[in-house]
Amino acid sequence: MRFFRKLAGLLVLICLVPALALLVAASLARWADCGLDPEAPLKCQALGGDYGDVLYAIEHFGYYAVATLPMAAALLISWIVIEIVFGPSRGKPAQPQTPASSWNLDRGS
Repeated sequence: MRFFRKLAGLLVLICLVPALALLVAASLARWADCGLDPEAPLKCQALGGDYGDVLYAIEHFGYYAVATLPMAAALLISWIVIEIVFGPSRGKPAQPQTPASSWNLDRGS
């Protein structure tokens, strides 16, 4: 179950990468006081260089979020269902604790 949790978490993060890239592109454009246009790269002068083409490329990669966000939602729903069905209550039964009166007091425990 631990492997499944790691795999599901990784897949959800991968699905969120395009949305995060779009957010980063918009934040950088706003910080540099530039605009983002989905049809053509705009000039964006920041830190001594023109980063309009880079922001344009990142923005277009971010449009894959339209496809990946529904996949992330489906993954999360399936993950929740699997956790409910195969959760810790279905695993190994818990071992009962030994009562305190059965401890070995001669040993110092």
